[in-house]
Amino acid sequence: MRHLLATGLGAATLLVVGAAVEAKPEFAAKEKKDCSFCHINPAGGGERNRRGQYYDKNKHSLAGLPLEMKSLWKLSAPADTRRIALGDVMGDKKPRVLVLGATEDLAVMSIADDKLVKDAELKLGPKAGSFFVGNLEKGKPAVIAVPGAIHYRSGEEFVKKSAPELTSITGTVKFEDGEECVFIFDSYSEPAVFGVDTSKTNPLTVGRGMVLPDQGAGIYSAIVARMSPDVISMLGWPSEFQQSGVFGLWDAYSNGTLSAWAPWMGADGSRLVFLDPAGIMGGGELKPTWRSDKLAGKILDVAIGSDPKGSKQTGMLLLLATGEGTKERTLEFLALD
Repeated sequence: MRHLLATGLGAATLLVVGAAVEAKPEFAAKEKKDCSFCHINPAGGGERNRRGQYYDKNKHSLAGLPLEMKSLWKLSAPADTRRIALGDVMGDKKPRVLVLGATEDLAVMSIADDKLVKDAELKLGPKAGSFFVGNLEKGKPAVIAVPGAIHYRSGEEFVKKSAPELTSITGTVKFEDGEECVFIFDSYSEPAVFGVDTSKTNPLTVGRGMVLPDQGAGIYSAIVARMSPDVISMLGWPSEFQQSGVFGLWDAYSNGTLSAWAPWMGADGSRLVFLDPAGIMGGGELKPTWRSDKLAGKILDVAIGSDPKGSKQTGMLLLLATGEGTKERTLEFLALD
């Protein structure tokens, strides 16, 4: 009897374990995700993570998956850092941290032993503070754009091409199909959108039109924009959102669910918040759908991309003003949870 009972329990255990580790590659193919997106084991199968549990309960759909992020790491940046970006500007499939200090020189940096290491440097000119980085040319390294010029890696050096039509830059927009552009928005007319073709004398190409944020689900993958506090105030945003001037949109899980994001500086400190896109134009209700824990300092800049430390996780890199008198600079990477 004892033997039969043990055998029965063993068989039941095998059935439970077998059901738990059963992988569903067809789900990964359907959602265009790695199995690790829904499973704790990076190889897939086994126990589901938060996303996998949601997928199972939501009739095998990621629609409406609540966005959550976690702090993955922090490290110090040069004290004069005023802007940052993320991008594979070297063309070796490795994201770099681009750091702009007090001068016109942009440092291209990797991370080793929790320290920034300079790999290259280029001079952006007097409008360096308005630079943006994106994969603006399909199949090529990420491009660095400043008003009036495009910088890109060619061989062992960076090349500069004049782009006079690029009178200013409001931000970058990445569409769901992977096309990425820079755009100019003056808050009065339709955005002027440009792609890049470095084989041409004039490297700018006409990009596709943009829609309003509340119409962007399924169209936009990510937007990073910078506007003056005055313009943000004209949009009806409260003062807590106006201080850094950087904000945007993000389909974080690539499931057609678009969130707006912005730094929040309130009485209880600085946080990164996500909001319903319908509220960010025309004075709509700005009700956070998620907010970070209190951060170590004021957010000066934000970049979206892959972890430059090589974890292959996607997230947001924050530049924070920290320390006594906010004279220090800290980088913090928030990864998708």
